[in-house]
Amino acid sequence: MKSTRILTSLFLLAFFLVSNSNFAISEETEQKLMEKALIESAVTKEQKTAVANYLRAVSAQKAARAEELRELSKRSTGGKFLASKAQSDRYRKQAEALEREVERYQILLNEL
Repeated sequence: MKSTRILTSLFLLAFFLVSNSNFAISEETEQKLMEKALIESAVTKEQKTAVANYLRAVSAQKAARAEELRELSKRSTGGKFLASKAQSDRYRKQAEALEREVERYQILLNEL
């Protein structure tokens, strides 16, 4: 119980510091730092299980969104060819980025 309180306090403190900082960092970097803090602060088996469940849920969400983007990239929107191709390329690049994040989550889960 006490360790859960400590973990929650650390998470809230990290979130507060990141959200109120005077310097700008990318959302991806911020997310990686938050996840690293969560993983490093998980000591007990229950905490590690909770962190693993969180990582699995986020990974599943990102994988589902990547699949949606892949489907959108294949869909023809009509209109100008170049604009449609550019939109498809954007969707495909976003899907690839999400798939890389899913792979990173899988690596983190294996290390946990």
